[in-house]
Amino acid sequence: MEKIKEIVNRIKADLKGILAVAVVLALLYLIIRSIFHAFCPMLILTGIPCAGCGLTRAGLYLLKGQVLRAANINPSIFAVLFFLLYCGYFHYIKGTEMKGFSFVLTVVVLFMLAVYAYGMYHYFPERAPYVYQQDNLCAYFVPGYREFMNRLLADIRSLKAALP
Repeated sequence: MEKIKEIVNRIKADLKGILAVAVVLALLYLIIRSIFHAFCPMLILTGIPCAGCGLTRAGLYLLKGQVLRAANINPSIFAVLFFLLYCGYFHYIKGTEMKGFSFVLTVVVLFMLAVYAYGMYHYFPERAPYVYQQDNLCAYFVPGYREFMNRLLADIRSLKAALP
């Protein structure tokens, strides 16, 4: 029973410490999302999705019990979930410093990059979340960027059409 109280106290302390930051981030999310219809800085800037694009949707699908749908959107959600559980175990349950933190984080990031590379190769620019967003900042402010990306996307589509 004493162990459970310790865990609850650690959670309460962390929640108190991040409450203000969470509120600010939530407001920032709502503002950025309402302006750009996205939250990913890479997507907003270049129109190209990043390795984390789709993680929020995948996480929401997991919370609803739709595991296959979550995996279809971004399979990296499972690596991120593992990492969060790993960190939570050491911090809250054991109450110690995380062992192998850098190694586990490196493995998770490499997994996410591998999933991203696979998704971009097979699905870009046709299937969410690997879709090019035409309405991006580079398209507005970098001369020739929109034309360059349109040519690149046309080349990608024609190459994919030519593959067996």
